[in-house]
Amino acid sequence: MSSSWLDFEVKARKAIENELGIQLPSEKVNINGKFKNFDLVNSKNKVVGDVKHYKTTAGGNRPSAKISILNEYVWIMQLLEKFENTKWRKLFVVGEDMNMIKKYIVEFEQWLGDVEFYYYSEKTGIKKIR
Repeated sequence: MSSSWLDFEVKARKAIENELGIQLPSEKVNINGKFKNFDLVNSKNKVVGDVKHYKTTAGGNRPSAKISILNEYVWIMQLLEKFENTKWRKLFVVGEDMNMIKKYIVEFEQWLGDVEFYYYSEKTGIKKIR
């Protein structure tokens, strides 16, 4: 992991922790016998999420691999609720390219359920976008 990504993750974590008023350390979560690492977890308060630093491709194309990863995490967070039969607050904190994330949300709205999206940058701080 590059130092700039790690720096972003640390700052984004602090921002969402301040926003929600809880600690959200990185943790492995057991989902029906399979473990998945998430950047943001608070088992006591049933909050799970991940930090993503995504942007559109250099050529302006749709970043298919990144979209697939977002869909995977959405699905896994939904499976967590299903197998635990417990409601979790599910979220992403994203940075870099807000337009790419907004396009993703529009394209996959029907799959997202109650997954929340926050945008973070050092200039703007944290802002809920969905």
